[in-house]
Amino acid sequence: MIKNILKIILSILILIILCIFYLAYFGVNTSKFNSLIKDQIKNQNSKLDIDLKKVKLHLDLKNISIKIKTQNPTLIINKSSNIELEEISSNISIRSYLQNKFAIKNILLTSKNNEIKNFIEFYRVNTSKPQIILLNQIIKKGNIKLIANLNFDKSGKINKDYKLSGNVTNAELGLFGFKNIKELSFNFKITEKNYDLNNILFNFNQIKFNSEFLNIQRKDKNFFVEGNLRNKKNKISTEIISLFFENNLENFDFSKTQFNSTSKFSFYLTKKFKIINLILNSNLNLNELTLNYEFDKLKNYIIEYKNKVKLKENKFKIKYVNNKFTLNGSSEFYIQENVKNIFDYNIIKNKDKISFETLINLSNIDLKVDEINYQKKSNKDAILKVKGSSDNNKTLLKKISYIENKNKIEANNLKIENNKISSLDKIAFNYLTKNNFKNYLFLTRNKNDYELIGKSYDAEKLIEIASDSDTDKNFFNIFNNLNSKIKLEINNVKLDETNEIYDLKGFLHIKNNKIFNLDINSKFSDKEKIYLKIKLEKDKKTITNFYSDRAKPFVKKYKFIKGFEEGNIIFNSTEKNNVSYSRLVIDNFKVKEIPALAKLLSLASLQGIADLLTGEGIRFTDFEMTYSNKGSLMTIDEIYAIGPAISIMMEGYVESKKIISLRGTLVPATTINRTIASIPLVGNILIGKKTGEGVFGVSFKIKGPPKDLKTTVNPVKTLTPRFITRTLEKIKKN
Repeated sequence: MIKNILKIILSILILIILCIFYLAYFGVNTSKFNSLIKDQIKNQNSKLDIDLKKVKLHLDLKNISIKIKTQNPTLIINKSSNIELEEISSNISIRSYLQNKFAIKNILLTSKNNEIKNFIEFYRVNTSKPQIILLNQIIKKGNIKLIANLNFDKSGKINKDYKLSGNVTNAELGLFGFKNIKELSFNFKITEKNYDLNNILFNFNQIKFNSEFLNIQRKDKNFFVEGNLRNKKNKISTEIISLFFENNLENFDFSKTQFNSTSKFSFYLTKKFKIINLILNSNLNLNELTLNYEFDKLKNYIIEYKNKVKLKENKFKIKYVNNKFTLNGSSEFYIQENVKNIFDYNIIKNKDKISFETLINLSNIDLKVDEINYQKKSNKDAILKVKGSSDNNKTLLKKISYIENKNKIEANNLKIENNKISSLDKIAFNYLTKNNFKNYLFLTRNKNDYELIGKSYDAEKLIEIASDSDTDKNFFNIFNNLNSKIKLEINNVKLDETNEIYDLKGFLHIKNNKIFNLDINSKFSDKEKIYLKIKLEKDKKTITNFYSDRAKPFVKKYKFIKGFEEGNIIFNSTEKNNVSYSRLVIDNFKVKEIPALAKLLSLASLQGIADLLTGEGIRFTDFEMTYSNKGSLMTIDEIYAIGPAISIMMEGYVESKKIISLRGTLVPATTINRTIASIPLVGNILIGKKTGEGVFGVSFKIKGPPKDLKTTVNPVKTLTPRFITRTLEKIKKN
């Protein structure tokens, strides 16, 4: 009996062991645990449910648990969204199950490709964080395949040691203010404090980007993000450029531009999705772009400039650390087709302060600067270097250096405020002008005052520019309230191709950008002097006195009396409230070329005098002009000139660079002499004893633009009393 009982017990034990072995090694398929799994999930969240097929059971002897595995289940969210799964495996604690406690120890879940929106919905029913709403707005579409390894505590909550991995394909993200990111795909591994993304591919604005990695780490309350980004050569758009540059780009043409870039970045992301502590290192290459800009002033210096600059092989190195932005770059630029020039630059922006340094190679550019009478032909090596900084509306150009062979121009500490010069420490000129004359000058600041010292200076172009400029323009307006005394000492000054002055000395006192006092003296030779004096009186009248024993260098301003030879010049002027009254006197000169006058003489049949214009010229003993200036308008009260051959009286007006309008009388000297000698016999003078004797000269009008003057003449028989009176005054004076 006992033996039988023992046999039965042993058989049962063997059967149990075999069953245990079978369950542990082979497992069994059953649906009896389906309700258990469903209940455990619903206990976790009532909005979740699962559709299970048959479940395969394995006995885990080591952990005293049952391992459950099911194929192709479906996770149901809020009875509306589904997540299709490939497999779920889980360990159920036998002890917890028998004690009617939460028995699932872990779940290993492998999903099929599902819409990301469904996973967001799953996450949303498990958390009330507001970020999930923003995430749902950003993610427009896409699929995800997920492997989730979840461990549960005794109360059924997911432990923090969870692991998620998988891949995302064909996703689309909507970024506020930008076009959507499309065709996004990547692999990922996620733990509680670490998110690793790799093999990232996406399309932004029809440009394909890729990233080897993107790592996100939870640190305290923020997330630390680091990664890289690159793209192969693609066409570019202004949206992409605006990511790197904030300035207005409307003048740039990117229609033919292709670019490639590589970037590394890191930053902290707060819970409110605010980026802080951004670090960015980026290399950006643009093959070609065009700057279209109508800059008329640049044409004054670069003749070939046609409102277009083509930029090629643009290489940018961008670095951003702790609000400090650094840009290093180089570009080829073409003002003329196939004529290459190069410039390099370094820009640093730290908060509101910008520091910059640039080097421009100007070797293949025809360059001219009329203000300093300088010109450089192409194919001559030339380099311009500029180093400075800018803060708000203040700019400091620490050093400007231009070098072309032995020609050098340098400036130090040029300060600009509100687009005007506030101070300058030093500027040095050492170069040959267009006239092959050496400009060798130094302007040096001493506290608030300056010294302009030099060996030689070519002033020919300066005189021409001053003569052509509007009288209401003030050169010193380029300064920001200049109040200084300037000492002048220059050994040799060139006025034109044949005239030079020596030992120029004097001073210039400026208050509030206006000349308060000026006194300059020099000489052509020991017997020929020249001086200029300007003084501001107490009643705010500005008195100007100028004298030169040589007139020729200074008469270029008056286009209708060109071609002076010999003579001296006296100029006096009084200016108040931007209106000036002036008197110009020139003595003992002759004129070689007066096209308008030649036409007058020819039309009046005064051929003998006209012939003089092709020879030695017409000599004048006196020339006097009284006029006033207001703005760009010169009103000529009287021009009177008398000489052995002819006399002229004129009046009219000249509007700078627009129109000249003159009228007057021209009379041969023989007629004048005869008229004056016969004043008592007025009837004979007016009628004449012989045919033609009563024709005294011509009245004329000259009118039109400066380069297209029209002349009309009429013979006159009677001279005006004013003409006769002025002639008598001159004869008596002489």
